[in-house]
Amino acid sequence: MPIAGVLERIESNLDLLTGSEAKIAQWILENPETVLRLTVRDLARESNSSQAAVIRLLRTLKIDGYSTLKVLLTADLVRQEQRSSPEYTEINPGASFDSQLQSFAHAAEDSIYQTINNLNEADLARVSERLRSAHHVFLFGMAASHIAAEDLAQKLTRLGFPVTCWRDIHLAVMASALLGSEDVAVLVSFSGATREVLELATELREREAFIVAITQYRPKNRLAELADVVFHVSAQEPTPRIGATTSVLASLLIGDALMLWLANQDATRTLRHLKATEEAIRQHRV
Repeated sequence: MPIAGVLERIESNLDLLTGSEAKIAQWILENPETVLRLTVRDLARESNSSQAAVIRLLRTLKIDGYSTLKVLLTADLVRQEQRSSPEYTEINPGASFDSQLQSFAHAAEDSIYQTINNLNEADLARVSERLRSAHHVFLFGMAASHIAAEDLAQKLTRLGFPVTCWRDIHLAVMASALLGSEDVAVLVSFSGATREVLELATELREREAFIVAITQYRPKNRLAELADVVFHVSAQEPTPRIGATTSVLASLLIGDALMLWLANQDATRTLRHLKATEEAIRQHRV
């Protein structure tokens, strides 16, 4: 499946690339239009590297060949031409508030587009199947990632799944020690490097629970390495930032996509549970 937002993917992983791969990646970021006219040999020459290094870079970024890179670059460049707002920043006193809102809107739009286009239906089907047979569904995320975990937990509950979403790490660790191969754990961490989440993932791996990760794409993402299925969040977060914005939106979107898939696998069951939960909370409305 094509990778949406290839320039964003290259830039977000630039700090993890080394040697020739980093040099080629930087050259692509600085000259995306020129890459469209070059062969692999030409790109290797222009970036003072080798054809083998170009191929390694594509493999590292999970891009299916040089022709695919060109297609993805073209799509990115077209979207850039259609955009009129400046780069997304949160701390910019010299900019008008309207321009800041517009840049945020475009960043959010890009995150949604790229995250949706990176979803794999086979992964959705696999997770759906495991959820429907799970003895228990365990969810966890720290800080802003907990928002996405809690939202997914609420929706899974409405569809009749046995769910617990933990906020306290000590309780989560205790609960994870009691899970097994018939259970599903959904762990949310945009960085994929949050210590508490990795601690849980390691424990859950030992317990043979089925692990679903919602995280960004990075070649050395430890959470992704521990997971059975990974849903990649694509987000442009400014530096410095007030707090998580587009990454939370994209993480919420993955949960919503999973709910859409689940709800339509057994529409009769879904409608029955939605009606029951709607009636249950009706008395709490004024």
